[in-house]
Amino acid sequence: MVIDLISIIPELIVTGFGLLVLMLSVFIGKKFDRAIAPVITAGIVLAIGAVFAFNFYNPASAFNNSFVVDNFSSFFRIFTLITALIIVGLSVGYVKESVYIKRNLGEFYFLIMMVTVGTMLMSSSGDLIMLFLSLELVSIPTYILAGYEKMNERSNEASLKYFILGVLASAILAYGFSLIYGATGEINLKEIAQIIINRDLLSNSYLLIVGTIMALIGFGFKIGAAPFHWWAPDTYEGSPTIITTLITTIAKLAAFSGLIRFLFIGISRFKDSVWIILFIIILSMLSFILGNFMALPQKNFKRLMAYSSISHAGYMLIGFAAATMDAQWAVFVYLMAYIAMNLGAFSVAMLVERTRKSEEIKAFAGMGYTNPFISICMIIFMISMVGIPPFAGFIGKLFVFKAGVEANLTWLVIIGVLTSVVSLWYYVNIIRHMYFIKYEGDAAAAKIKAPKLNVFIISVLALFNIAMVVVPSVFILIGKNAVTLF
Repeated sequence: MVIDLISIIPELIVTGFGLLVLMLSVFIGKKFDRAIAPVITAGIVLAIGAVFAFNFYNPASAFNNSFVVDNFSSFFRIFTLITALIIVGLSVGYVKESVYIKRNLGEFYFLIMMVTVGTMLMSSSGDLIMLFLSLELVSIPTYILAGYEKMNERSNEASLKYFILGVLASAILAYGFSLIYGATGEINLKEIAQIIINRDLLSNSYLLIVGTIMALIGFGFKIGAAPFHWWAPDTYEGSPTIITTLITTIAKLAAFSGLIRFLFIGISRFKDSVWIILFIIILSMLSFILGNFMALPQKNFKRLMAYSSISHAGYMLIGFAAATMDAQWAVFVYLMAYIAMNLGAFSVAMLVERTRKSEEIKAFAGMGYTNPFISICMIIFMISMVGIPPFAGFIGKLFVFKAGVEANLTWLVIIGVLTSVVSLWYYVNIIRHMYFIKYEGDAAAAKIKAPKLNVFIISVLALFNIAMVVVPSVFILIGKNAVTLF
């Protein structure tokens, strides 16, 4: 029992601080609002320290092997907490402009903490039940947060679509898990893997294959892969921008960590099934083709980023289709790059939205002259998303594509490279607006207001994008150490 509690100390800290903020905001009221972000920040920092103190290089299993502590979970927990810390920092200025979020600040930060806890639990899941419960702990708060601005019709629509399609995806995922249990008689991921190997179920059990594909459909929705992506554009556009940032970073981390646990630990020999690999390849190819081409005509920045996230999900799925150890750490490196460049891009977008009251791409007009430093950082984030050196996106795509080629998926990699060229247009279009199109709105809004905290966060994220190329060996080492054994 003591070992079990030690294993989940970081999760207990995050949950405890979330509940603390919720209760104090109820009993103290508005006087506590200014202290909420610092208290939440302290909780996240304490949880990061707890991961290093109690879990780092200290493998363990708890609660009848349903909760696993290993290098993989430690990597994702720390990365999730750092991402949450950045989002809390970005939210400090953003919530001041939102009447409804400001009115219910305690609940807002509590829900963010619950999404964070769900993501941490997902990376440590040792069985199918834990995977499902963790995913729902991430999903349900994000449904609420997407519609947090109740007076905003777009926010309500975003939340409703996200909820209805999300529930459908969860049902399909649960049914897939039930079929896997029916085929193997086990819910523990390692036990499932052993039974599959011993009985050669991937060759003779259609029940297992159908269950796995149904589970992949559920995960496909969560990661925003085509053709299960239809919720993403409207949800990204309609949600408050800070929540869109949460969905495209922490929620995405949860889905990918769960998918890695499920495939590389549970269905560890999935590369032996042509049907499973074929299904992943179809998801991958549809995602980066549809995502990139649908992004071309977009005028709204958040909607464009929705299609961008769909395409990036497709690129990462190449690593799953390759189904090798090298592909796994390549996906980790890609995830680090993806989170950093998305956080950076949305950090800049939030500043533009606050000053110019618009989410349209045209709102970036003239920024290159009024805010040169922020504009340079935005160039780094946009070029990184294309996958052009010398920025993080290049490293991410390089290793995923390399893994694809080594797995004899060269044709899929070629299509991925060609669609990356297509993406150059819509990313560079934002840069074009910043430097070659004059801002014609209110003169008072010409210069973007940039609080010091936001500028600091943007600077750190830009440096991170450069560092991944300057010292790639550090990030490769992190990725390799976090690989799950299969």
